[in-house]
Amino acid sequence: MKQIVFLGIKHSGKTTQGRLLAAGLQWPFRDSDELLAARYRELYGENWTPREIMKRCGADFFRHLEAEVVATQADAADAVLALGGGVPVNEFLRTEQLKRLGYLIYLQVDPEVAFARIAAGGLPPFLESDDPHRKFIEQYRERSVRYREIADWCFPIAGEGPAETVHEAIMAGLKERGIL
Repeated sequence: MKQIVFLGIKHSGKTTQGRLLAAGLQWPFRDSDELLAARYRELYGENWTPREIMKRCGADFFRHLEAEVVATQADAADAVLALGGGVPVNEFLRTEQLKRLGYLIYLQVDPEVAFARIAAGGLPPFLESDDPHRKFIEQYRERSVRYREIADWCFPIAGEGPAETVHEAIMAGLKERGIL
């Protein structure tokens, strides 16, 4: 069975839904941000988060390392992968590489819900500006075009419903589509 891959804006529920799906299917779960941090630790001996890597090493370095890590996940089977929000717009990854990752599900969350979740955890470096909300909305609009372009399935998430309810709807949709 093809790997199932979640994509979407930061704090759209990719990791939460990925973990729930992987547990339900008894498949391994991977998160590209965790893989990136592990690869950085392996190369440089520093235990930095993706946020720290981006801030300390810069966007270009981060995107190169991210592309390297994501490329290792191509053609995986019987696994679930959550992609960092910027992976689909990473200039070092081509559409064909992203499609080889598996069945791509875009978790389409309301931008105001996503921004509130992000703000609650502290703004990441890519949103540091005089008007982080405006910058986020612009980024959301730009990225959502790309997400829809590459996704096999766009799954809208309304509001702040329970994660288990969303999970059940995703499972049902995957079965309806013949993916599971």
